[in-house]
This record gives sequence, C-alpha cells and structure tokens, in this order.
Amino acid sequence: MKTILFTTLFVFSLSIFAITGEAQRTRKPTPKATPKPTPVRNTTNAVVSAAKQQVANQLHNVNVFVDKIGPIAVVIESADKEAAARRLSREATAANEKNKQNVIAALSGLRTGLVKLESDFRTKPQLSAYLPKIQGISTLAADAEDSAIAGKFVAAKDPLREISLKLNDTLAVLPGPLSPGSVAPNRTASSTTVPTRTISNTTSSNTGAKREPAVGMTAAEVSQSSWGPPTNKRTSTTANGTTDVWTYSGKGTIYFYNGKVTQILR
Repeated sequence: MKTILFTTLFVFSLSIFAITGEAQRTRKPTPKATPKPTPVRNTTNAVVSAAKQQVANQLHNVNVFVDKIGPIAVVIESADKEAAARRLSREATAANEKNKQNVIAALSGLRTGLVKLESDFRTKPQLSAYLPKIQGISTLAADAEDSAIAGKFVAAKDPLREISLKLNDTLAVLPGPLSPGSVAPNRTASSTTVPTRTISNTTSSNTGAKREPAVGMTAAEVSQSSWGPPTNKRTSTTANGTTDVWTYSGKGTIYFYNGKVTQILR
C-alpha cells in the first residue's frame, strides 16, 4: 500500500514537472515594442521649391517690365528733348515728369524684390549652391534705377535684360516643378501716360519763394530746404555717373545725379 502511494506521488510529481517543463518550452518571450522613427521632413526641397517659384515670378516681372518700358522710355526721352528746346507745353511737360516718376518708382519696387531674392540665396544654406547663377542681380537692378534717375530711360533696359538672363539660368538649374498658374503679376509703370507733343512758347515761372526741394538743386541746397537732411541715403557710382537717393520718412524720395536733383517723388 505504501509502495502504491509512493508510486502515485512520484508519478504525480513527474507530471507536475512535465507540465511545468512543457510550459517553459512553449512560453515565448514578449517582444519589446521598438519606437517608430519620427519622419524627417525634407526642408531642403521645400526651400528650393519656394525659391524656384520666386525666381519664376521675378523673371516674369522683369520681362514684362522690359516690354512695357521700351516704348515709354523712347517717348520720355523724346519729350525731354522737346522740353529742353521749349517746344513742349507746360501740361505735356508735367505729364512727362509724372511718367518719369512712375518709371523710377516701379524700378525701385522691382529692385527691392530682386535684392530680397538674391539675399535669400546668400543666407539660406539650401540655396548656396545656386548662388553663382543669380549673383549680381541686385547690382544690375541698382544700375537700371540709376540710369533712369540720370534721365537715361532707354539705357535702363540693358541691366534688366542681363537680370532676365541670370534668372533664366537660375531657373534652369533649380530642381522641381513650378506651380501652374502661380506667377505673380508685375508691378510696372503701366500707369504712365504718353505726353502730348504740344508746341508752346510758355515758359514756367520761377517762384523761388518756397524753400521746397526742386529739380536742379544741389545736395547742400536740399539740406537747407524745408525737407532738411534725409532719413536715409544711398549712393552708387556707375559708368553713367554718380547717383544719390535721399529718402524722407512721411515725405518722399529725392534723386540726385552727379550732385543735382533730377527727380522728386512725393
């Protein structure tokens, strides 16, 4: 009886070990969850794509401006000759001066956009490889503006054509597609009016009573006028001569060419 009881206990013990061993053999370790890597956005492509669109927009602006300024520049310079010979009426002379101001203001706005564009290529690492293609458009834009300030509106087109070539070359090397129909409209001198060539013997009177800035004044005379010294100055020298741009906060801008006031934008 004792033998049977011992055998029963022994078998029962073996069965427990067998079950435990089987459980050990079949139990699989729970794998640890590995965190998924956070996707990294390709910021380089985003920056390059945005820059390509900006280049396309500015290329469109420059090309439209060159097309529009061509006939306007010829009319302006022809009217200047007529006015110098006193064969242009006072109304036509005033219209021509307004045209000049519009063209110069439009060139200034165009230059601002081009300076910012070149600055992006200089300061953003993703665009540095393309800088040699676009480099110099800021200087060329200033040359165009300076030519207009000097009264050489036809010559102002030449730097703009060089800018167009640089922008086109830059656009060709930048990867990625352009957004369809996203080219921005151009800010041009479209508001200029063609002055009527009216012969008149009337000459403008020189009031001289007001100490307001006037065309023909020197820098010293302007400083002593009612406008006083400028808020900001910009000077550039090219083959055409030296131009100065004086900016007055809340009043306007005065343009000098070789030391004399040529344009006043109020």
